[in-house]
Amino acid sequence: MPQLRRQVLVIVVLAIATGALLVTGSLWRYGWSLFDPLSKPWQTGHRSEAEPEPMVALRERVQRLNVENVILRRRLNEYGEILGSGRIPLLQRIIARGMITARTQRQGRRFCEIDVGAVDGVHLEDPVMLGWTLVGRVRGIGPGRALVQMVTDAESRIPAALFDDTTCLAEGVLRGLGEGDTVSLDLIEDRPGLVVREGQQVVTSGLSGLPTGLVLGTVVKASRGEGEDHWQISVALTRDPTTVESVVVIRPDPEAGATGQMHAR
Repeated sequence: MPQLRRQVLVIVVLAIATGALLVTGSLWRYGWSLFDPLSKPWQTGHRSEAEPEPMVALRERVQRLNVENVILRRRLNEYGEILGSGRIPLLQRIIARGMITARTQRQGRRFCEIDVGAVDGVHLEDPVMLGWTLVGRVRGIGPGRALVQMVTDAESRIPAALFDDTTCLAEGVLRGLGEGDTVSLDLIEDRPGLVVREGQQVVTSGLSGLPTGLVLGTVVKASRGEGEDHWQISVALTRDPTTVESVVVIRPDPEAGATGQMHAR
């Protein structure tokens, strides 16, 4: 009889424990269902209203680093073009590399300031380049700064030569228009056999202290009215000076005779 009572008691205790476990499990699932909506924003990658400030600051810093990385990659590409094999004619000496720190664009004037100057060996009239392309000339100079007149400036005049695939066709003057990235090639006099057409190349001719053969741009429009003796030629610059961030200042090597003048056929 005592043994029977003991067995009944064990059965009752097991029944009570099982019921307690079932109730506890139900309460846990109910509690988690209440918390679950709060967890969904984290699961889906969205920030809840109560996101801690350190997390916001960390995410903000990551975004900033991503932007800086893009800018640095673009600058490295520009410097790569300056330093790459064949990008600057071998008969020129690189004087200094600098960043553009300021620009002016008033009334057709196109100047910029670079962060290198006299202490870096920069002289007045030095050519300012990006890759193969001439983007301006030094017109003012200080100890650690230089003022560059861009080729798009309304007062800019660059002695230039017009080329087709094989030879120099004519020589003239590249004139800035003070807007956009298009300039005018002036003083191209008509002569028998001269044909100016879209796609022909324009480079420096080697006059006014500039090296021969620095890239300027490509002819995008050319016309000559009936009875006129000069061509009207529009040239699209190879590089848009308004988008340049870093440049290199060069100087012809006098020992190499780098400024030999071109002659049209």
